Amino acid sequence: MEYFISTDKAKIDVGAVHDYLCHQSYWAKGRSLECVEESIANSICFGLYSSENQMLGFARVVTDKAVFAYIMDLFIFEEHQGKGLGTYLANHIFEHPDLQVRLFLLATQTAHSFYRKYGFSELDASEKWMIRKDKKRC
Repeated sequence: MEYFISTDKAKIDVGAVHDYLCHQSYWAKGRSLECVEESIANSICFGLYSSENQMLGFARVVTDKAVFAYIMDLFIFEEHQGKGLGTYLANHIFEHPDLQVRLFLLATQTAHSFYRKYGFSELDASEKWMIRKDKKRC
C-alpha cells in the first residue's frame, strides 16, 4: 500500500478526526465537534492517506511560520498503527518549509521516546515557562 500526505483541509474526514480525539485520545476527551472544526480551520493540518484516499492519520500545527510552532493532535488511527506511519507523518511535518522555526513545542504523556528522535527534550529552565488554562468551550 502506498501513502501520501496532504495539507488540503477539504480532504480531512473531520468526523473521523473528531471521533478519535473525543473518544480515543487521552488528551482531547470530550472535545466538541465545533472545537475540532475551528482548530482545523486555524491550523496547518496534515492528513495521511492511503493510495485509495482513506484517511489513516492526522496532525495539526499552530505556528507563526518564523519563530514558533506547536504540534498538536498527531495520531494514527488504531487499525493502522504499528506500520511506521507516525514516523512517516512526523518526518513530513518537521521537514515542511513553513515549519522551519526556532522553537517547536508539543505536549505528550506517552510519546517522549518517539519525539526525542526529532530532537525534542524536556523544557530547559521550566520555571521560566508559564501556562494559563481557561475554562472555555474547548
